[in-house]
Amino acid sequence: MKLNLATFMILMLSAVGVAQADSFSGPFSRQDARLMSNVWPRIREARDFADIDWRSVGLPDAPGDFEAHRFLAEHWSRVRTAAAFGDIDWRAIGYEGGDQSSPRGHGEARHYYSDQTGPFTRQEARTLRRVWPTIREAANFYDINWRSVGLARAPGDRAARDFTAEDWDSLRRAAQFDDIDWRAEYRRR
Repeated sequence: MKLNLATFMILMLSAVGVAQADSFSGPFSRQDARLMSNVWPRIREARDFADIDWRSVGLPDAPGDFEAHRFLAEHWSRVRTAAAFGDIDWRAIGYEGGDQSSPRGHGEARHYYSDQTGPFTRQEARTLRRVWPTIREAANFYDINWRSVGLARAPGDRAARDFTAEDWDSLRRAAQFDDIDWRAEYRRR
């Protein structure tokens, strides 16, 4: 009986450790948290999150989704003081957690903010490139008739659409979707 109890306790402690590890990765999936941990000593020196040159540390874009980037940018002065990415106390900084069951949640390893596509996935950016000449004429992002350009709804998740709507006056000035300077738009936040 002692062997079974000991085995049970080891399994329980392991499960608790895994659950705690997930809860302490903040707004990042496990995979994205590993990537951030690997580059943390080099990126934490950046004065602002938006100033990080991800290619110089071996990554095509910042790990995480749009909301993770927004949170880091907003709290960068506090976050960057952690010697290791795993040392960040997300709750003390104000991270409340997100909807991990979301299709764009922590379960996916896709990136939702990049200098090339902003808060949109590559597929969503391809769709926007196709319809950009027409939709950029709308005075308000939420006034766009998506069916008139062959789409059932606006591309992107709620955060991407809200970001685009808030900055629509600036974004729509770009003649082509690829002309948008997402880094500059993101810094304005």
